[in-house]
Amino acid sequence: MKNYKLILFSLMLSVRIFSQNTAVDTLNTQTEEPFDYKKYYDCDFGEGNVLIVIKKGKEFTDLTDLRKSGKGFAIKMEAIYSMEFSDGKRYESSVVKNITKDSLSMTNFFNENAARLAGEPFKLITYPLSSLKYIRFIDDRMLSLYSRKNIQKNFDLMVKKMDQAKMCPAVIDFKEKNETKVCHFYLTSQGYDLLYEDKGRVYYMEGKVEWK
Repeated sequence: MKNYKLILFSLMLSVRIFSQNTAVDTLNTQTEEPFDYKKYYDCDFGEGNVLIVIKKGKEFTDLTDLRKSGKGFAIKMEAIYSMEFSDGKRYESSVVKNITKDSLSMTNFFNENAARLAGEPFKLITYPLSSLKYIRFIDDRMLSLYSRKNIQKNFDLMVKKMDQAKMCPAVIDFKEKNETKVCHFYLTSQGYDLLYEDKGRVYYMEGKVEWK
């Protein structure tokens, strides 16, 4: 199945971001007016499964230790990860929708508009966890530098039930375009970036933002 690679464009736009994730963000801001998040996207925090990817021989304690120690990383529902599976198919902008004890389900494209541009139906695809082969991370967007983790060779996978199991997307108000878009979080070597779709193509979010 052909899937669009991420377009490495950075658009300098003035935007306002409304995010379900601000409950756990370090930014301290106040909302000027009530915002109906679910008008744009149905997602909320709650108990669910998180896929823990940890180096072989290491012990998992919690997500904070996992991140700070460099022992591995977590895959959460509603976020995006650059993944390749044993069948050779690679997905750059697919949204993880469900995680079970032995499988992972995700969309085949970022959203319906991206699928339409590719001439493909928008659908959910499911893989057994044992078929996850590589995960790629962007090290430097400007230089197009990537690193690749060999999951089957160097990592163990475990599924943990946790609170706040989803990375609910940000809803962004593009002031200059007078548009509101749903933007998913995408894991890189430096942490999470935001991706959004415009006319079927996927872009990085970069520029002046105002968190609400």
